[in-house]
Amino acid sequence: MAGPLDGLVVIDASWGMPAAISTMMLADYGARVVKLERPGGPHEANSALRKSTDRGKWSVEADLNTPEGRAIAEQLLSGADVFVESFGAGRAPGGLDYDRVHELFPELVYCSVTGYGNDGPLAGRPGYEALLNARLGQMAEQVGHRDGPIFLGHPTVSYGTAFITTIGILAALRARKLNGTGQKVDTSLLDGMLAISSMNWWWNEKDISYLARSGNQKGFGNKRLITDPFQCADGQWLIPHTGGPGSYKRMMDLLGFGEQTRAIEGPEMAVPLDDVELDIARNKVPEAFRSRPRDEWLELFHAADIAALPVLHPEETFDDDQVVHAGVAIELPDADHGTLRQIGPVIRFEKSTPATPEPAPAVGAHNDRVAEIARSPLWAPAPAGEAVTSPLHGVKILDFSSYFATGFGARLLSDLGADVIKIEPLIGDQMRPLGDLFEGANRGKRTIALDLRSPEGQEIAHRLVAEADVVMQNYRPGKAEKIGLGYEQLRAINPDLIYAYLPGFGSSGPKSTLKSFAPLVSGLVGLNFEGSGAGNPPIRRVIGNEDLYNGFLGAVTVLLALHHRANTGAGQYVESPQLHSSLFVISEHSATLDGEAVPAHRLDSEQTGLSPLYRLYRTADGWIAIAAFGDAAFGRLAAALELSGLVGDERFATTAARSANVEALARTLGTRFAELTSAQAFSLLDDNNVPAEIPLDYPAMPELLWEEWATESGRVVEHHHPEYGWSREVGMVIHLSDTPGRFKGGSPRLGRDSAEILGELGYSAEQIAHLTATVCTQAAVAQKEA
Repeated sequence: MAGPLDGLVVIDASWGMPAAISTMMLADYGARVVKLERPGGPHEANSALRKSTDRGKWSVEADLNTPEGRAIAEQLLSGADVFVESFGAGRAPGGLDYDRVHELFPELVYCSVTGYGNDGPLAGRPGYEALLNARLGQMAEQVGHRDGPIFLGHPTVSYGTAFITTIGILAALRARKLNGTGQKVDTSLLDGMLAISSMNWWWNEKDISYLARSGNQKGFGNKRLITDPFQCADGQWLIPHTGGPGSYKRMMDLLGFGEQTRAIEGPEMAVPLDDVELDIARNKVPEAFRSRPRDEWLELFHAADIAALPVLHPEETFDDDQVVHAGVAIELPDADHGTLRQIGPVIRFEKSTPATPEPAPAVGAHNDRVAEIARSPLWAPAPAGEAVTSPLHGVKILDFSSYFATGFGARLLSDLGADVIKIEPLIGDQMRPLGDLFEGANRGKRTIALDLRSPEGQEIAHRLVAEADVVMQNYRPGKAEKIGLGYEQLRAINPDLIYAYLPGFGSSGPKSTLKSFAPLVSGLVGLNFEGSGAGNPPIRRVIGNEDLYNGFLGAVTVLLALHHRANTGAGQYVESPQLHSSLFVISEHSATLDGEAVPAHRLDSEQTGLSPLYRLYRTADGWIAIAAFGDAAFGRLAAALELSGLVGDERFATTAARSANVEALARTLGTRFAELTSAQAFSLLDDNNVPAEIPLDYPAMPELLWEEWATESGRVVEHHHPEYGWSREVGMVIHLSDTPGRFKGGSPRLGRDSAEILGELGYSAEQIAHLTATVCTQAAVAQKEA
């Protein structure tokens, strides 16, 4: 089998980065993805982005605005399992809207990727990531090197949207296995933005948050947590993380501040910094790092079991020792560069290893192979469907993880109907003091507290495993085996088990034993430089990080393994480290064999944009963001700004000419925008159908959580939490028409469900009383407090 999706047929009529990444993911793991392209292809048919996102796909030309083109599309759809489009709300070409396609091909999963969804007040706004970043205040949320809105650089919303799109498609396919019919999957850039915001943004009546959002200590405030990039004596950069037990004090000892820093018993982050410690942490630590070169600091930190990694540029990551060991970089032949290095399939499967993708095809390369497209019997819908109301109905997942990443992946699966049981140590997950983080990763789950070092605790865990479909854990290599939770140990109990291991760096390799926390791996793979702009030092933080990405990819991993088991009857070991998911989100960046960067995009040094037509411009009183792609949009832009001479100027007459004269074009547009207020510029552009937005100067979150349309669409949920009180948070971001996900309640108190779970395992009332008083002691205390 060439990947867990071997035999799946996907027809991709989409445009834009999010859907392209999603279908690239499907192709990477074995699906036959046929890209429907207009005759001649897009103007960027040979771009660096296409070289990565269209690898492994077929290309068939079809003008969907003509009867002939739609006939080609329908012929392909007749043998397909999935159709992906990004036409926009209400803009599907005749006959390719969901209702008609579902009538013709009821088994087909129809996936629509839009800017803001198909309903609500924003549905008609242009769907470009940078414009959403502007309209919803993300350009104000990410701090850059200058004042004003910052063009993000790292396309986190595109990747977030791609992940939830893939999860939605795979979930709908599983529902089809049970129900026998396809359905519509709706995702959008708005949903992708909300998905990545669920880590940091919520509202609760007690105003609990792990982040300080105002004042002189914005960020972690007086928490014993340091995760910033620091420049060292040799000019190189590194990021430490003091989230592990005792790490904060050990780092202060190494930096020379040990005598002024208290030793804390138990979780360090639960005890605020005093005034002296706060001044050291936020003001004196940066200078201390400049006293030694980076490699020396890294050696000292790793010897003291403190998490720390170098901060690299994306192209440097290919040569990292752990990346080389993992073998996730692939080499593809390329007409322009001879050979390109890309990040290939990043999930490791024991029994369904995917093949190396082929290079992206020429436009129309498969025009004469349309007749070969046919659905595989492996993916045939159930002949007599079992009525289910959620796509993961009947799936039981055991979540043995700590911290955010793996738990977030399990939470996404819980939202889609899986019964997720979180198994915690008696003192609880280390992340419990960080309310919003814990809620974002653990809502909707059941929980049991166990002493997994005791024979009784291990016996309970093994009885849980015997009835489970999936185990998810993120211990460092070797720890699971010591407490009876290794793959071979659990497979002996349950041969059909899917064992999903989501460590920091992998089960083996030079970095495998290191601690991994966000945003260390983001720095290692280049995100801090990607967001900083050409020639600038790394920024402190990009929106989107490895915790989120590892959770997203962890959910994808489990769904892929579930499909493999459904098609073959075999469970397996799967591995999806944080490093690998972080590498995946630089997929658009390639490199030559000699290390030269071949980026799909590059943020300018002023952090205003990627090109003269996709960027921010200063106006007379603020800023405007524009997205004008193609000759027609450029013509409308020139007319709107009363710069009609631009169209006839040979420097700007074609896409190629504009690319060769970017500085001149940016100067011309910049001069004109400076004459207009932001409101005037927006009115001129919007009235002439030129995509544009005025950047909001503050994050739309958390105010967006109070929008009525957001709650009506399920994107925001309100509930009463026993610990945090009334709360509002991001709800459903994947919208399935027939088997929707649902909110199952907030995060549980420690051990809340211990007695219930023990009863389901067959323990008697007397045994439950004994176990909750011994093996689950802390759980009993929590229950009494509740």
